[in-house]
Amino acid sequence: MSRNIFSLSFVMRPQKLSIKKTAFNLISLLEILRKEDDVFTKFKISKQYFKSVAFNLNELTFEDNVLKLSETILEFNLSDNRQYEKEEIPTVDFSRDFGFSHLLEFKKENKKCFSITGNISSNQFCNLTIEDFPIENSDYCFSWYLNILKKTNYFLNPKYSGVKIILPQYTEMYLPLKVVYPLGWTTYFSNESNIKMPTVDGFEIIQEEKGQYIIATREDFTQSKEDFFAMKEKLIDGMKILKNTCEEYSELETPA
Repeated sequence: MSRNIFSLSFVMRPQKLSIKKTAFNLISLLEILRKEDDVFTKFKISKQYFKSVAFNLNELTFEDNVLKLSETILEFNLSDNRQYEKEEIPTVDFSRDFGFSHLLEFKKENKKCFSITGNISSNQFCNLTIEDFPIENSDYCFSWYLNILKKTNYFLNPKYSGVKIILPQYTEMYLPLKVVYPLGWTTYFSNESNIKMPTVDGFEIIQEEKGQYIIATREDFTQSKEDFFAMKEKLIDGMKILKNTCEEYSELETPA
């Protein structure tokens, strides 16, 4: 099996942000992440029916990168703003209830690495996902996922986040449990969520100032079907434990 079965998922509190603030937060996050891995330095932002715009964070100042991204998001959403928001001459200071979605695509040596998608500026639902790891270029180890997860958590301060297993066969297993956020390779619940895993054999629990990390294993369980099937069962058992110990984990929300 390949590690392209994972995504890094972050669910934040809803917050209505302007285009400029959205761009500021995205560039700020990338500045943090590229100190850990320079793959986050170069990307293209894309939207259907528009020409992609390339970014190299080394070529401009932080302020100029924010301005360039702000103007790009504004251009991508100009017709929507005029048609639905009745804003004839919107600026980068414009905001709207359903925010501004984004698609950032990252490559290294002309090979696709992953995408960052989501919407961090809506007062209805805010999320960010690092996904689309291709089979031929997805050999990231546990420490890479955990490090990127922690650095992103530090900046976004999400309610839930994790290194999720995105295979349909796993999704079908946990959906009937009706949990607010599924367990993955590593899962984070903020203190605000009031979700905490008790001490359980087989799970590593790390309590930090703002929340709890639940680590199912530090080993790569994707190299054999036996290990992967055993991990799926282990995670389902962990979710059942959380449902029995945390009322907040069983809220009838749509799983992220």
